[in-house]
Amino acid sequence: MSASQKVLLVRPYRNNDTMSLMPPLGMTYLAGYLRRRGDVDVRIIDMAPAKIRYEEVPDRIRDFRPDWVGISALTFESDGMHKLAAIIKERHPDLPVVVGGPHPSAYVTQVMEDTHIDYAVIGEGEVTADELSAALRNGGPVEKIDGLAWRDGGNVRINPRQRYIEDLDALPFPAWDLIDIPAYKRFDRMSRSGVGDYMVLFTTRACPYKCLYCHKMFGKGLRKRSPENVLAEIRSLHDQYGVREFEIIDDIFNLDLPRAKQIFDMIADSGMKLRLTFPNGVRGDRLDEEFFVKARRAGVVFMAFAVETATPRLQKMLRKNINLERIERNIVLARKHGIFCLGFFMLGFPSETREEIQATVDFAVRSKLHAAHLFIVNAYEGTEMAELAESMGKPVFSRFDNNYLSEGFTNLTDLPDKELDRIRRNGLIRFWLKPSRVWSIVRDYPCKSQLPYLVTILVKRLLLKV
Repeated sequence: MSASQKVLLVRPYRNNDTMSLMPPLGMTYLAGYLRRRGDVDVRIIDMAPAKIRYEEVPDRIRDFRPDWVGISALTFESDGMHKLAAIIKERHPDLPVVVGGPHPSAYVTQVMEDTHIDYAVIGEGEVTADELSAALRNGGPVEKIDGLAWRDGGNVRINPRQRYIEDLDALPFPAWDLIDIPAYKRFDRMSRSGVGDYMVLFTTRACPYKCLYCHKMFGKGLRKRSPENVLAEIRSLHDQYGVREFEIIDDIFNLDLPRAKQIFDMIADSGMKLRLTFPNGVRGDRLDEEFFVKARRAGVVFMAFAVETATPRLQKMLRKNINLERIERNIVLARKHGIFCLGFFMLGFPSETREEIQATVDFAVRSKLHAAHLFIVNAYEGTEMAELAESMGKPVFSRFDNNYLSEGFTNLTDLPDKELDRIRRNGLIRFWLKPSRVWSIVRDYPCKSQLPYLVTILVKRLLLKV
C-alpha cells in the first residue's frame, strides 16, 4: 500500500570552508518520528553531500510530488534557507514550505517576514511537525498546534512553545537510511580527529545551566536517554552501517556522572572497537579521574573544554560559574589518560576590562590544552547576552550570512576594536607557537593526517577578525 502523505526535508548548502558539515541529526530524528506510523513517505536532501544545486530542487519536488517541504537551517545556513524557499515557491507556489531548526527557532519573527515561508517550527520539532503534517493532510486547523508560527491572512501568529519530550527512549532512532553516511567523511567534522565513516549522537537534550549567550533551544531541564538506549543506537550504526567513529554532541553529557560512566563501561564491554569524540558538551569542572579512565577504555580520543573566561566575576555574570581550578586540573587528567584536549575561550564580554581579557589569554597559554580557539564575543539576537548588551548601549549582532565566522565583530567592550583584535591575535600566537605545545600536538593528535588542515585553520583564525 502506498504512503498517503509525502514529505521532503532539505538542508540547504552553504559555501563555507571554515565550518564543519555534520550529518543532519535533527532532520533524521524528524524523519524517523514522522514515518513511525507507517503511512508517511519521507525523503531527505542534504544538498552539500549530494552535490545538488539550488536550481535542481524544484525538479526533485516535481518528481517526488511531496505534500509539504521542510527546510532546516542553522544560522549560518539562513541565507540558503531563504534562497531555497523562494526558488521552491517560484516553481511550486501552492506547496507548503515549513522551516525549522536552530535559526528559525531563535529568530522566528525575522524568518516569518519572508512570505515564501508558510510555517516555522519553533524549538524541539518532532511533535509540532507531526501535528502540522496531520493538519496539512486532513485540512485541520493549526491555531492550537504548539511550537508553530503561521500566517493568518496578512498577519503572523506565533503559538506557545511545545512541551518538551520527556521520554527520549520512546523516540524512534534517527532515519539514518535516508542519508548517504559515507558521503560525510569527505567533509570536515567538528572534532577534526577522524577520517572514516562516522555519526553524531545526542544522548541527552537541554542543559540546566543558564549561560547568557545560549539560545536554550531544548529548554533548561536535562532529559536523558537510558544507557541501554544509547548503546542500542550505537550497535545499530556499528552493525548495519559499519560506523566506528562517533561524535557525541550533547549540550552536557556528564551532568549525571554515574550515567556517563555507565555508558562508557557498556561500550567498552560490548566488544565494539570505537573512536569517540566530544567536540562540545562536556562540563569541564564536573569530572574525575575515574571518568577519564573509563572514557579512554571506551575509545574516547578527543574532548573539548569550554572555559570561556578566566575571570570569576565574569563567570558569575554569565551564570556559567565554571570552577577554574577544577577545570584546569581536569585538563591535566584528560591528557594523562591520552585524550587530546581543545579549549574554547571568549574574549570581550560587556564590561570586560583589558586586564580580564589578558587573564583569559594567560590561562589558555599556561594550561595543558593541546589546542584552543579564542573567539571575540558577539551578542546574538534572542539571547540574554543581547539584552545585556542593549542595556549597556552596546551593539547586537544580527547579520546572518553563509559565513558565520565572517570578518568583523561587534565590540561589546570599551576597548578600541584594533586593540581587542590585537590581544586575540597575540594570544593565538603565544598559545600555538609554544614549543612544548607544538610537540605535544604532533605527538598526541589522534588523526595525524589532519595535522596540515589544523595548521590551515590556525592561519585563518589569525587572518580573520573572529
